[in-house]
Amino acid sequence: MQQITTYIFIFSTIVIIGHIFSQSIIPISLILVISGMFLSLIPNIPTITLNPDLVLNVFLPILIYQISSFSSWIDVKKNIRPISLLSIGHVLFITVLVAWVIHTLIPQLGWPLAFVLGAIISPPDDVAIVSIAEKIKLPKRIITILVGEGLLNDAMALILFKFALIASVTQQFTPLNAISNFCVLIVGETLYGIVLGNLIGKLRLRIRHTTLHMMASLLTPFLAYVPSLMMGGSGVLATAITGLVIGHRYSMRFSPEFRLVSRSLWPMLAFGIDCVIFLLVGLDMKSILNMISPIPFNSLVLYSMAVILTIILGRFFWVYVAVVFLPRFLFPFITKKDPYPPWQYPFIISWAGMRGGISLAAALAVPLLPNVVEGVNPRVLLIFLVFCVITVTFVVQGLTLPWLIKKIGVQKLGQYETYSEHLLELYARKKMATAVIYWLKEYKNQVKDNSKLLDQIKIYLLEYKMIKSYLKERIEIHDSNTARDSIISKHDEQEEVERVNFLLSQIIEVERSTLMALWEKEKISFDTRNRLIEKLDHHVKHLPG
Repeated sequence: MQQITTYIFIFSTIVIIGHIFSQSIIPISLILVISGMFLSLIPNIPTITLNPDLVLNVFLPILIYQISSFSSWIDVKKNIRPISLLSIGHVLFITVLVAWVIHTLIPQLGWPLAFVLGAIISPPDDVAIVSIAEKIKLPKRIITILVGEGLLNDAMALILFKFALIASVTQQFTPLNAISNFCVLIVGETLYGIVLGNLIGKLRLRIRHTTLHMMASLLTPFLAYVPSLMMGGSGVLATAITGLVIGHRYSMRFSPEFRLVSRSLWPMLAFGIDCVIFLLVGLDMKSILNMISPIPFNSLVLYSMAVILTIILGRFFWVYVAVVFLPRFLFPFITKKDPYPPWQYPFIISWAGMRGGISLAAALAVPLLPNVVEGVNPRVLLIFLVFCVITVTFVVQGLTLPWLIKKIGVQKLGQYETYSEHLLELYARKKMATAVIYWLKEYKNQVKDNSKLLDQIKIYLLEYKMIKSYLKERIEIHDSNTARDSIISKHDEQEEVERVNFLLSQIIEVERSTLMALWEKEKISFDTRNRLIEKLDHHVKHLPG
């Protein structure tokens, strides 16, 4: 009963806070972390801690699969160099750098535990980054690189974490053996993800029942994650690869009904998990502060600030030197293919290094150790340092990111990209309408003896000619404006969309009212009402704008 009460409290808090701040440009995840911290200080609030097994074995595969299956493999492939340097190189670099800093400050902690801490906080949290990016107009390439990094860096960090944790418990570490095992795990998980993605994709193509297909979809990340975990891997890489394969090769071949349900259910599920993780991170503050009380306050500030500055400055160094400048300096052909980006791009990528709930879950998964450091079990000190890193990076960097983006002009770059994307969308829709008109004319000649079908074809021809004419006019308006003019005229465009939406929504409301009147008068069955309501709901979902 206590668990049920806890869950009711958590989800009620999420709904209330989410509703209050629904119009805020600050991401709900950030607000939940801060709210959780304040709630944890209320005397009668029960102690609620993040369950590491739940996060690492249930939440993580779902979140990784949701992001990977809805990501563009083409965009990831175009940016594979910076993504690889961030998801692999950056994780290794920060792990070593943090281990060196914390071992210098606390030698009695030992090298293995120093590497455990480095591995835990080395990967920026893709969940945190995506939740913030959704609220901000970031250029597409920045989002692709950050999301791509988030897909793979957890796998790298968790593998390093396992090796370092084993070394700290057994006090045995062989570099050559660790490197060979690491390579085997990376190759093995990648191959497993590719094979499993193709196998499950082909099997799911045969499932025509939407509900069963959705169940298979929810099962997919665990089929990738759990076997990899049982074989000694991280499970994350296999899950990400499986999601990319299914999203790239099979998703467009699934039934339209499944795609409609999937596009509603998966984002909702991911949003709910995000909210729970971030709220629990905030609620954990009270219990963590109680555990760390034997260590002097000055020492805690020194340790935490040293680690925080190391990961923030270390990320700036790695992004600018290892990702942007050094490859182009050493290999000039990269510059010809991929010129230096605007200075704002690496700056934002460097600043968007927030750590999140996955790091805290990994820290909580560290067992109690036999030795004592600064009067506490080393596990307690690790958890505190990880919590400080999450709090400062997520709150400080997360809160300042929207302001920073606007201040350095990244928002304008994002707006220009939105303008270009919108123009390409209009061109694509015009091409589609033109193709339909051509096919209808061809088909009209084939069925010229069928008068009823000809009448229907004429209606569709008239409708698509109107659509084509409308799109042509919109494209001409776009072409006659600069991106700046387009941004200025965005208000007029929005008014036009609202007028169209108002007319269509009123038509749908008339149909809905008539349908409900027929139902209330018992002129139609319950099943008929639901089928027609579903069709009207689909029309509402696809209103323009």
